Amino acid sequence: MSQGPRWLLEALPTLEREGVIDAATAGRLRQRYASAATAPAWGRILSAVLGALLMGLGMILLLAHNWEQWPRLPRVLISLTPLLLGQAACLWAMTRAKGDVAWREGSASFTVAAFAAALALVGQLYHLPSDLDRFLIVCAAAALPLAYLMAAHSAMVLYALLVCAWAGVGSAHLGWTLLALALMLPWLWTLHRQRPSPFVSGLLWTALPPLATLAVLLSLDAGLRMTTLWLAQVGALFWLASPPDDRGHRGAPMRYGMITVVGLAVVGSFTTFWSHSGLHSSAGDAASWLLVTAVMALLLWGAQRALREDQWLRAAGMLPATLLWLSLMFDPTPYAGPLALLCNLYLAVLGVALIREGIAQHRLRLAHTGLAILALLILLRFLDTELSFSARGVAFLLVGAGSLAFSRWLRRQVPT
Repeated sequence: MSQGPRWLLEALPTLEREGVIDAATAGRLRQRYASAATAPAWGRILSAVLGALLMGLGMILLLAHNWEQWPRLPRVLISLTPLLLGQAACLWAMTRAKGDVAWREGSASFTVAAFAAALALVGQLYHLPSDLDRFLIVCAAAALPLAYLMAAHSAMVLYALLVCAWAGVGSAHLGWTLLALALMLPWLWTLHRQRPSPFVSGLLWTALPPLATLAVLLSLDAGLRMTTLWLAQVGALFWLASPPDDRGHRGAPMRYGMITVVGLAVVGSFTTFWSHSGLHSSAGDAASWLLVTAVMALLLWGAQRALREDQWLRAAGMLPATLLWLSLMFDPTPYAGPLALLCNLYLAVLGVALIREGIAQHRLRLAHTGLAILALLILLRFLDTELSFSARGVAFLLVGAGSLAFSRWLRRQVPT
């Protein structure tokens, strides 16, 4: 962290004593910069985490040189040494450096890497079964209690990454994947109540939702139908779970949801999507169907609550998921045209609504998002027609010029 706020707070008594500022000004400065002065040095923390991981990998590479020429006992001791050092660092962070977040995060990350290296090396020495999926889930099982014990965000992100990799390389059953992800819920609830800094919140929202979504997706007995349905449902959940006035780092769930929902609506705006053979195949086991149906019920409940609060724009995020879920019940090929038309209308209405919301709330980025959706929709429809290249070129020029003119008008309407 920059030392600016701390230096200023330390200098305030001197400045006040010398008459440079009065007591009222000093009080306002203390109130303004107190939180910044006590905030963790996240640049230092990132350096500590990355440095710890790089040190762990570097030790592994050094040990790999001439490894086979050493006796077995020294190799076992050398394999366990980084793990013991990591545990000692964790003990130091818990006892002597309690308030040092960099020590806590760095030692936890190093210990997770050291455990994985020790497990791999000892398993190679004693010719233990080398199943990659089993190795990953054992490393995840070691990272989880360490994350809780050390209150280390980096260790929890590593746990989510290991669970995602385990779901990807093995034949992980959906129920076990959901259980592994559910073990993170107490930590997330505690984190929600503590209201972490914008940096931590933004970092976790960047890492955890995609990893959890991908882990479940890899565990689904999924064809095209289940894949698109699950993505649409997760996007709608993020959209519904976001308060409508959230901005900055706390608006990350809505941005995830909007990108996913709009992307799938764009895909659904083509008739070829609904007539694709993978969409009406009978893919999916009982657990997959039960999961998507339960999430659909949750979405319906959230949508009706949003409608009761007159927040229909949030409720509208579940339309692509609803169409895909209904397509489970029948072959959508005969209705490909109407379904594609409905997705086109949805994108058009959504774009206009976002522009109106952005102007009403003085949020230029939101209004530009609506404009981008409308421009993309128009361009896709021109690409989807049988017009000549010349006609398409003229249409693109007109749409581009119109978008620039409308963007300029928006900047005049929405103060920044």
